[in-house]
Amino acid sequence: MPLVKLYANLRKIAGAKELFMKGADLGSVLSGLVRLHPPLEEIILEGEGVRPHIVVTVNGHHVTELNVSLAEDDVVAIFPPIAGG
Repeated sequence: MPLVKLYANLRKIAGAKELFMKGADLGSVLSGLVRLHPPLEEIILEGEGVRPHIVVTVNGHHVTELNVSLAEDDVVAIFPPIAGG
């Protein structure tokens, strides 16, 4: 199962830094994640895709399409927007 790593406030919302999620593609994995932790949906997803200010990587490569295929040992990282000053 792909490993999903959450960062910053996403960890707090999900109550975990990492989760193993079933899914053959990124869309399936993210759907499963928001089913387990509904508050994440409004932060991560928008319509049929990922919100523009959210960074999602698969094995360190930035992805924007939900139809990206995933292997059992892939690592999905999700980064919320970070504000600084």
